[in-house]
Amino acid sequence: MKVVSKILSWLFLPLLAPVYAVVITMYTESWEADFYQGDSLFSLDERAKEFFLYLFTSFSFLAPALTVLFLQTRGSVTSVMMEKRTERIIPAVMTVLFGISLLAILLFKVPQNLPGARFIFGLSLGSLIAVVVCTILTFRWKVSLHAAGMGILTGFLYMYYSKMLLFPMWILVLAFIASGIVMSARMYLKLHTLSQLIIGFAIGFAGLVLGIEFFFRYY
Repeated sequence: MKVVSKILSWLFLPLLAPVYAVVITMYTESWEADFYQGDSLFSLDERAKEFFLYLFTSFSFLAPALTVLFLQTRGSVTSVMMEKRTERIIPAVMTVLFGISLLAILLFKVPQNLPGARFIFGLSLGSLIAVVVCTILTFRWKVSLHAAGMGILTGFLYMYYSKMLLFPMWILVLAFIASGIVMSARMYLKLHTLSQLIIGFAIGFAGLVLGIEFFFRYY
């Protein structure tokens, strides 16, 4: 069971949550009632999908991951999982900076009328909100980043599918189940308490709700 819990922790690294979110929504079928499919990521052409996948992989995963590996070589971080609360502060701050860069690039480079643009912007902003809140809490408390990552993924899928007429319901159900399994694995490894897990998931989920609602209301 311990080995399975560790594998789950690696498969669902918090940094991968936005990448999983764009892959799932861009490559699984979903349709709106609107003929023009103005918010369907599935209807994007392949070049746009590759562009978004490249950006989120680079800024949400690779850049923060390389930062952690660099800090580990310097001795500032003892493990890439950053199990000690104090080790998370610098990587978290750097992740915030990468998140701001990603959002700026998206807002300046992506046309507002591109199908699904508001969801892409919302994913970037919502993830940034979640990371900022987790970073602030990390100065005093060890919130679960894995739970926050699952909250980001599940929150995005929930908000995205709520705007679609036809979508694979089983994926949303599976996301909630996977969240519970990952959080249970982290608790089994005795790395987090139940409150740290619940609050982490709530931060991720709420961040995505706020991020997407912002762009649907005001952009």
